[in-house]
Amino acid sequence: MEPSVLAPGKRKPSAIWLLVTLIAGISGAAGAIAAGGTGSYDVGPFTMELQARPAALGKTELAVRKVEQFLPSHAEAGTHKAPLALRATIINVNPRAIVSSDRAIIQNPYNMAQFIGEEGKDAMRAFVIKLAGLAAAGAAAAGVAVSLGRWQRIIGATVAGVLALAVVGVMTQRTYNTKEFLKTRFVVESVPANGVPTGDVNTGLPTDGLLPS
Repeated sequence: MEPSVLAPGKRKPSAIWLLVTLIAGISGAAGAIAAGGTGSYDVGPFTMELQARPAALGKTELAVRKVEQFLPSHAEAGTHKAPLALRATIINVNPRAIVSSDRAIIQNPYNMAQFIGEEGKDAMRAFVIKLAGLAAAGAAAAGVAVSLGRWQRIIGATVAGVLALAVVGVMTQRTYNTKEFLKTRFVVESVPANGVPTGDVNTGLPTDGLLPS
């Protein structure tokens, strides 16, 4: 039989495996980011925990833990169109580095978002590099699972996972709108032991940014 007659039949499995490899790579990258997409970084006088995870709708959450007398609070806004949920949480404060003007940073979500955008460039860059590494590792692992010993599938899955993250990253950057936080307020997550809020319960923060000592 002529080789040309067999050629179409031989291409079908290749197309199927290409699809399997792409799906495996993207799924592996997403799973790795969901499992390990967290990192802590210094941003000004604060230590912030940055998180990213796949999501149906793009949003950003800002939060403050109960550290250095700050009230634990959070806010959320639909800031971008990419299928990625982002979260930035203040988990520690350097009392020697913080000044009175820093209190305004957490008076409302928009101030905090602007602060992170202006002062957190190095932290965000380091976090993106970490996410890229997670995506590559997760995609490669998924590629191994479907490779049946073929290294081309491992490479293909890895490339697919990293490219998927790159596309989501570009979508996030191009559609990101910090002003969405102007429509939100911090919501208090807890109140002092006596049950009496010491600040604006709508913002979740004391009126001067700190609890009375």
